[in-house]
Amino acid sequence: MLLILTEKPSVAKAFADALKVPRKDLFWENDNYCIVNALGHLLENYAPEDYDSTLKKWSLGGLPIVPEEVKFKPILKTKEQLAIVKICFVRHKNEPLLLATDAEREGELIGSEILNYVGFDNYKNAKRFWVSEALTPEVIRAGIESAKPLSEYASYKKQGFARQHADWLVGMNLTRLISLKSDKLLHFGRVQTALLGAIYKRDFSIKNFSPESYCEVKAVLKGEHQFSVKLLNPDDEEFPTRFPKSSRLIKEIESKKGLMKSGIISDINKEEKKELPPQLYNLTALQKEAHKKYSYSPEETLNLAQNLYEKYKCLSYPRTPSRVMGDDNVNLFKDIFNKLVDVYNNGSEYSVYLSGSDPQNITKENKRIFNSADLQDHHALIPLCPRPLTCSLDEANVYYLVFKRFFDVLKPPFIYNSITINMLISGHTFMGKGTEVLQSGWKTSHEIDDEDDKEPPDNYSGLKERQEYPVLSIDTEEKKTQPKKHYTFTSLLQLMENPLNEDGKRLTGLGTPATRGSILQKLVDRKYVSLKGKSVLITDDGKFLIENVLKNEELSAFISIPETTRWEDKLHENTAVFIDDIKNFVRRAVKNTDMSIYQQDSSSLGKCPLCAGNIYEGKKNYYCSNYKSDKHCRFTIWKEISAAAVTSTDVQALLSGKKTKVKKCVSTKTGKDFKAVFILNGINVEFRFEDKKK
Repeated sequence: MLLILTEKPSVAKAFADALKVPRKDLFWENDNYCIVNALGHLLENYAPEDYDSTLKKWSLGGLPIVPEEVKFKPILKTKEQLAIVKICFVRHKNEPLLLATDAEREGELIGSEILNYVGFDNYKNAKRFWVSEALTPEVIRAGIESAKPLSEYASYKKQGFARQHADWLVGMNLTRLISLKSDKLLHFGRVQTALLGAIYKRDFSIKNFSPESYCEVKAVLKGEHQFSVKLLNPDDEEFPTRFPKSSRLIKEIESKKGLMKSGIISDINKEEKKELPPQLYNLTALQKEAHKKYSYSPEETLNLAQNLYEKYKCLSYPRTPSRVMGDDNVNLFKDIFNKLVDVYNNGSEYSVYLSGSDPQNITKENKRIFNSADLQDHHALIPLCPRPLTCSLDEANVYYLVFKRFFDVLKPPFIYNSITINMLISGHTFMGKGTEVLQSGWKTSHEIDDEDDKEPPDNYSGLKERQEYPVLSIDTEEKKTQPKKHYTFTSLLQLMENPLNEDGKRLTGLGTPATRGSILQKLVDRKYVSLKGKSVLITDDGKFLIENVLKNEELSAFISIPETTRWEDKLHENTAVFIDDIKNFVRRAVKNTDMSIYQQDSSSLGKCPLCAGNIYEGKKNYYCSNYKSDKHCRFTIWKEISAAAVTSTDVQALLSGKKTKVKKCVSTKTGKDFKAVFILNGINVEFRFEDKKK
């Protein structure tokens, strides 16, 4: 008899149907098989009070909490299912085992927890079911035949337990530490808080960004297509089309632009470029595209893809980090291609996406598709069969993305000339950059690439050197420099998948494809971030958490992205060393925390210099808590003074008698820029100039 453990009831039923095993009480069993399911995680870590009852009450004296032995207990709401699983393992303890929990790191951890809990020790007769295809009867039977020894997946088990233990140590200790210090419940997570720190830094830089004004002169001309060029500034190498408002050259152009009737191209530089079609989706790439196109959250996309895999069996396993297929998947890919072409190449809504796909590209030599060396855990996401008509609209949208990419990857490259021109208009040099499409390939007319929300480049097709073109208009545009954009789910997923250090070197990714969406969702659910359109903005609670973390030198280092990726590297190198280092870090963080640096009032920024009330942050200003009381205190510090942002950190400095950092300001009288620090003189914010001579 073979004992089979699955992660979900639906998967257990799929196995039972494929193997023709009848339902028996609360599991499936016949003479050859016993199939029983978990319900996701059936066990959870001990709480601190399970180790020591005195730890139920949060206190600084109870920290750090570092158990000698990690223990697990049944999850209360699923304890009955765990009892059923245990009955099956006791009855068949000497029988071979097939572990068929989800074929990824989290599924491996779920299975390992259960095996440890039920006292399973028959590992020499244990195998692992690990497939990417939807669980049809044929796939299940083939997967059982090809199952490998469970021992080959030991590294997943070790790393899963180590990551889980580290997250518990960090979460339990530092959540209590930072909450007790700041007198407010604040959740600290190993990856979650590092990501929140990145959002905080981005929002802070945007809020404190000082825009600089400049002008550009843009001429629009008529060729085969309308095209534009901009006046060239010979004095600015970095931004060659930008001018100060007072530029003599701009004034000269303004005075005679009515006479500037035509321009002649003095030289053209062309560079041929080629864009290969994007590779097949992994989960993170699908989540990014679904958010960009349909505004789905990463968690929503995962759930929709999981339904398409599990319920409708029309999509391959979604929780994959790979963007390629295995070398031996050529025939699978070809069979699916032919099946989908037969169904959709008939004028249906999807038929437009088949055009240009070349089946000759389905070959083992095509390493952009078939490359076992780059394969991790599962092959890339692909459609397995036509979409069932019973799908919801949202499910159909996710299927459409995977379907389209499946055919795009077989199309020719997009080839174009990147063109730079210099043009003389009435003796003045203008410069322009555009493109000339040579082969549309996979990027057809409806394929507008808005990854960075940039305007498409001008079409420079047919432009010739030494040829004269009529000027349609010349305009001077006043612009301002722009800060970096707020993070979106798309850019945060990109940050987690491919973080970079200051030198632009790629670091180890944060989280896994299966967990990145849930990490982002926790920040939303805990109200540390909010969504404004597609922008992810830090909330007051999120800002309060990070600003309190930054007061602790140990914790502030821990939440940097490079530091968090360094911990991930340690985890993969040696799990024992990783855990020892995490324990030592927790001990140092608790020991080296100075109580005096934390606010006792979790929201007050300081005391009012007029009436000693508490100062709080409002929408447009910082105000005294007594403004509605009998005292009617009117003390205020505005959030913007002479075009410079005043942050809560600035207000804390001012109220404690300190000066702010240097601010870029604009005079309300002259409009000129100047730099100064702010100080609080009595109840008034005043400027202090660092360079007295200037």
